[in-house]
Amino acid sequence: MAVVCDTSTVPVGDRADLWVTTASNLFVPLDCTPHERSTFNGRLHAGTVGPLALCALEVSPHTIRRTAKLAANTKGDQYKLSLMLGGEALIVQDEREAVLRPGDFAIYDCSRPYTIVGGDPFRMLICMLPRDVIGLAPERMARITATRIAGRDGLGWAMAPFLKRLADLAVRDEVGGDQHRVVESVVDLVESLCAGLVGDTATPGTSRAELMLRIRAYAEAHLGEPDLSPAQIAAAHFVSKRYLHKLFEAEGLSVSRWIRQRRLEHCRRDLADPDRRDHTVTSIGVRWGLVDSAHFSRMFRETYGCTPTEYRRQQFA
Repeated sequence: MAVVCDTSTVPVGDRADLWVTTASNLFVPLDCTPHERSTFNGRLHAGTVGPLALCALEVSPHTIRRTAKLAANTKGDQYKLSLMLGGEALIVQDEREAVLRPGDFAIYDCSRPYTIVGGDPFRMLICMLPRDVIGLAPERMARITATRIAGRDGLGWAMAPFLKRLADLAVRDEVGGDQHRVVESVVDLVESLCAGLVGDTATPGTSRAELMLRIRAYAEAHLGEPDLSPAQIAAAHFVSKRYLHKLFEAEGLSVSRWIRQRRLEHCRRDLADPDRRDHTVTSIGVRWGLVDSAHFSRMFRETYGCTPTEYRRQQFA
């Protein structure tokens, strides 16, 4: 549902409070200090596209701070991409400063403190992206926070009008039914923009093929852990869960399905291994992370057409 905030509808003394309350609810908790409280005014329009939140705002001079206390005590697992539409603003994070002018982008991480200072009235478009949709490791992203990204050439030149149009549609709730593809397009553009700044290609420091080899090797080594998950695998390789899923989707599989298939294949081999005839079917399942014997038997039957016990009996008939 679109959100609209216009501080001119409340008394002057309440305007800054309304602004910071609205911004904190839309984004993450923030502190707001108007440079002149008696003349402060702000207006914003916001909407969503899948997991993305887009907001167009125009506001009087003020300073916004995501303090260390707020960052530590509130959920902040999002990136904030800002596109300057008018005026000028300073963004500070990770001991870097970036002055944005019309057409410029910057990205910053809501899990850590940041400051935005608008010395004059300014207009800005903001896109909030969950951290786990970006296929670049947080450590890599930390190298480019509060860095000016020119929007007048290169990929930024193409991205600016796309985000403006998308924000307009989101505010009017007119994006349409295929929001998944729209989100994919936005995320791919942001990833490409950020990867270019850190000097990376699709993944940090390695090709997709090499990364898949490492991921498969890691997963194989941890198949015996019942709680092995896409989140664990992604974290171990400094990529987002979304990017991990994209890697496997390119091969026609989901991560969870691939893990299940590998576990069942290892179980099948153990059941046919003469050296393991004294191991129970249950213990073999547990060895490969399938601790629920009934679930193990059901999945095995669905895959191989018989139960684990029946399969073992066939091998040694």
